[in-house]
Amino acid sequence: MSAQGRSLTGRLLGILGSWWPVAAFLVPVLVAQTLWSGRYEVAGHAADHLQSATPVFPMIFLSAVLLWALPGRGRRDRLLWLLLAAAVASCLVVLVGNLRVIEAIDGATWTDAQAGQLGPARPGFESGHDLAQVGAWGAVLATMLAAGLLWRRRLVSAKVAAAAAVASLVVPSFIAPGAGIVVLAVSAAVARARGDLRLA
Repeated sequence: MSAQGRSLTGRLLGILGSWWPVAAFLVPVLVAQTLWSGRYEVAGHAADHLQSATPVFPMIFLSAVLLWALPGRGRRDRLLWLLLAAAVASCLVVLVGNLRVIEAIDGATWTDAQAGQLGPARPGFESGHDLAQVGAWGAVLATMLAAGLLWRRRLVSAKVAAAAAVASLVVPSFIAPGAGIVVLAVSAAVARARGDLRLA
């Protein structure tokens, strides 16, 4: 291998080595989600709600990646921290709402059609759905506000902020509330990687 090739390899390894915090954020979140989900043995409509209860885990991970990838002034922005905390809290509300539905189903292996017919008679079934929906829209709003704030602070471009807002609105909130956080985290990570390459 030439000296130039060794130099490039060394620079790339150095950059990868500086990205260890991403794995440090991911591993405990995955472990926590796996342990939490493993506590429930559900099927049918209840299994769908168990899956719908989990967005808090990726929201925590992606929020951590976003804050880590931003330059120092972004990481120190208290309003951004508040908005990301609101997004995480909203996803916790989603989790609580879905758990309320699971508890109302109480182990029954209902299909979606059966759940629609039999569920409303169970205490907590409809209120759980309503609570999960409120939490999901809270995550959408918090993520859109975070995108707008990052644009105003000139930490992301107008295109990135708009893409994050559109993703948050277009991706169904019951599947991935606040999906725009993916756009923001990836954009910040790419910008950080380019900066690392320039400095290497």
